[in-house]
Amino acid sequence: MRLASVDIGNDAVKAYLNGLEETLYIPNVIAELPDRTIVEMEKEPLNALHVEVQSSALKETSKRFAVGKLASKYPNNDELTPENDKSSSDQPIVLLLTTLAIDATRHFEEHDGIIEATYILSTGLPLDETKRELNKVFRKKLKSGQHQVTFLKTPELEGKTVRIKFEQVLVNTEGFAAYIDLTTNNDGSTKNEELIGKTILINDIGGLSTDSAIITKEAEVDNEYSDGIKQGVSTYLDNIIRKVYKEYKYTIKSRRALVEIITNEDPEEQYYIWKDGNRISIKALIDSELMILAKEEYKLIKNLWRSVPDIRLAYQIGGGSVILRPYLSKLNDEDKQYPLRFTKTEDSIWMISRAYFKILLMYCQAKGIEITDMSLSR
Repeated sequence: MRLASVDIGNDAVKAYLNGLEETLYIPNVIAELPDRTIVEMEKEPLNALHVEVQSSALKETSKRFAVGKLASKYPNNDELTPENDKSSSDQPIVLLLTTLAIDATRHFEEHDGIIEATYILSTGLPLDETKRELNKVFRKKLKSGQHQVTFLKTPELEGKTVRIKFEQVLVNTEGFAAYIDLTTNNDGSTKNEELIGKTILINDIGGLSTDSAIITKEAEVDNEYSDGIKQGVSTYLDNIIRKVYKEYKYTIKSRRALVEIITNEDPEEQYYIWKDGNRISIKALIDSELMILAKEEYKLIKNLWRSVPDIRLAYQIGGGSVILRPYLSKLNDEDKQYPLRFTKTEDSIWMISRAYFKILLMYCQAKGIEITDMSLSR
């Protein structure tokens, strides 16, 4: 049996597996793909995930997909949209099971082409879905379901079938999980003691939604004022992709590809596309769209501070916060000058999954489950 914490983010799946040293990162893109033609097989499995997923948790119990980087190459690829609840959509299930199946091929024994894998899973849902008690439905369909992943034309893994069973499933609330990570070291000891006993706001800006969790002095979620909105960066990234095509007849294949353009650390590449060997700046299009979203996010922050005036600090986390940081900072400097805090890029991306693993360790310790072989470095 292995432990897994999996943050099924709107941009990517981030997973810690049996410790805080072994990770998996897969872009949250899928494309229906019954078969694929190959000139030469790719070298890395993660670059060419082609799978058949069979699960009672899916609306259609058996389907073949390209997943992650491979899926982003196909024009018919699917990325989640704001009207999707994470708990009821098939796509998060496909990504979750594929992630665990990859891990299973590395750590469970194979018998006659079949790998039987058992996990204790810690994952989570946005705050608004937890409020509607969809976490109970999500947990039940994972824990009581039957799940199987077969790798099709995938390098190194072709022909392997993984049957996945969940010994236990913890479904956490994303916003509160971030508080756990902010205040707890990997070994369970306390960190950032200045946050303890204070009311803080954690604004988790994702692709499709924003979770605004107000954590009280008692380290509890404020049920009255904590909220979530169906606003995230994905819609605005889609708008940028459409506008770039309209103006330059250039297709950015996925949101992930656009994010890489926006966040590229090389100034020669950041905000630029290349067409016919020529470099074209799309910064003006990016700025106009992301500032619209930043104004919506800032309005949310102001409303929450107005409702709960004793908030001391507001943390902006999640992949969306990395993209919006310069725009939110500009708005704040020109207006209220709230004490906004931004985490490092790596922390913003991995914070929720890391928190899920810390919660999983607490669960295992409470249940007397042996965890001595896992990394607990601080």
